[in-house]
Amino acid sequence: MTDNPGVTEQLQAAVALLLQMPDERTLSILQAASGEQLDLSEARQDFYDTFCIPQSGRYIPPYRHVLLRARKLPDYWHFPPPRYTGGDELISWYETIGFDISQLNADILLTGPNRPLDHLGYLLAFLSAVVRLSAEHTELFELGSTFTKEFLGEWPRLYVSLLSRANSVYLHLVADALNEALDRVNEYFPPQAVENTEDMQGETPAAVAD
Repeated sequence: MTDNPGVTEQLQAAVALLLQMPDERTLSILQAASGEQLDLSEARQDFYDTFCIPQSGRYIPPYRHVLLRARKLPDYWHFPPPRYTGGDELISWYETIGFDISQLNADILLTGPNRPLDHLGYLLAFLSAVVRLSAEHTELFELGSTFTKEFLGEWPRLYVSLLSRANSVYLHLVADALNEALDRVNEYFPPQAVENTEDMQGETPAAVAD
């Protein structure tokens, strides 16, 4: 296991950026880290338009099953519509540690029944919980490594890249924070740490049926 203190906190911070409307504290942290000046009302509008409201014209879907099927056209990216069942293969993973997305601190527009389970914020929240629990239950480290290999991969980097191209300083800073969080995930759960995926499948039945 990589000695990487603070990874849980960094993942939780990334989850908050994806799931919670920015407040003055969030903006002060981003401003202190970047030196950029941010307007709270503009940041909140960016949050809702980009993360919450598909009809906004600025929405970038944060779902794995959508990003994996996205197509780059000459002038824009085409995203297929999210499916409520798009992340159902994650159910058994979440149940392994009793992870419940309804318990996450999330904006009301990002909560409720029939939400796809493969939202990037949910995936990072799950990994944050795994990292925290693996301090006492070391067998969960292998589960986290397999989960990272199966469900993260390269698509989150596409999502971050799309955020970084938006006409918004706030979204650029969110993209930078997400990139750093993904780097920490790869450091904590390096690909070579997954020795035998079939063994993990045996320990968590049906968990990786993708």
